[in-house]
Amino acid sequence: MINSLSESIYRLDILNEKYQKLSYQQSTGAKIDDGSDDSLVFTKQIYIEDKISVFEGIKKQIEITDAQNQSADSSIAEIKDLMKTVKSEILRALNDTTEPESKKSIAISLEGIKKNIFLFANEQANGEYLFSGTDGTQPPFHQDPTTGKITYEGNGYLKKVAVEEGAYRQRGVSGFDLMMNTVNEAAVGQKLTFSEENRIVDNDGNEWILDPAVPEIVKYTEMGATTDTMPVTEILPSTTPKTYETTAPIGTPGQILEAKESIFDVLDNAINALKQVDSTGAPVSEADAEAALRKSLEDVNKAYDTVNIAHTDLGVRNKIFEVSLEKVSAKLTHFDVLYVETAGADVAKVAMEAKALELTYTSLYTTINRANEMSLVNFVK
Repeated sequence: MINSLSESIYRLDILNEKYQKLSYQQSTGAKIDDGSDDSLVFTKQIYIEDKISVFEGIKKQIEITDAQNQSADSSIAEIKDLMKTVKSEILRALNDTTEPESKKSIAISLEGIKKNIFLFANEQANGEYLFSGTDGTQPPFHQDPTTGKITYEGNGYLKKVAVEEGAYRQRGVSGFDLMMNTVNEAAVGQKLTFSEENRIVDNDGNEWILDPAVPEIVKYTEMGATTDTMPVTEILPSTTPKTYETTAPIGTPGQILEAKESIFDVLDNAINALKQVDSTGAPVSEADAEAALRKSLEDVNKAYDTVNIAHTDLGVRNKIFEVSLEKVSAKLTHFDVLYVETAGADVAKVAMEAKALELTYTSLYTTINRANEMSLVNFVK
């Protein structure tokens, strides 16, 4: 009798363990509570959880990037519309019937447009400036409070964002792409001619800065000045601003150097021409002012093309992230389903086992009660 009772208690302990496991599965929906329950399921579960974590992180980053891309797209569209207005205003000013006072009014209008373009060029989203290159913490364009001159302080590199495990794509456009006209370029075997007021960048996004004391241009990366230099020679007779060219043709295969002029400087030139003054504020003749204004119209047309090309490049990159978001979302859904299939408890099976366990409990308790009753009868006898 004692052996029978001990066996029943042992069976009861096993049922209690089974009950705890079923209760855990019913409350959490998970198949196992501990790796020791099923090492194969546990290993698969850890793998799938890791994949879900990775793709959730990638998806979140792409969603943030997509929102920034939309803001960048809207800002560039606004800049394009403003540049169209600038062209129309300059054409109106070049009309023979336009009076000097009307030209001054147009100059005031262009100054307002310049301010608006400046604001759009410094647009930010999700705490990042959109057109500053890789350093999104600082405004890309800075305006001198005294002279009003606007300078690009970002870099020529593009931030890379993960679109897949181990795969990255460039995001957006830089200020060099968006707000600077290419006035000259040179590839291997060619010399680059440039003004001392131009900014020089290569096709890797590095900037080459003029050191007039040597003279030479020095390659700058995100880390600062490098030891890479190119000797340059001033073109004579000397001009203001000075003009240089690289002393030797470019010798690095695949390298392209571009001399760039700020679109904000183009707008300043147009405004000065409308006011009939030069860059120092000194008066110029009406003929010189008109010639400068016609040159400004050419530069503004080129500026519009520059902005339009940047807008197209942005659209191509934006599409990559839109497609990537769809792919990552699909993979995340796949791993979510796989996780449920691998680590999730079979609800119907758990319910059936719970019912069977309930019946077993009832049967076992009945057996134990009868054993106790028989033991009590024998004791009384």
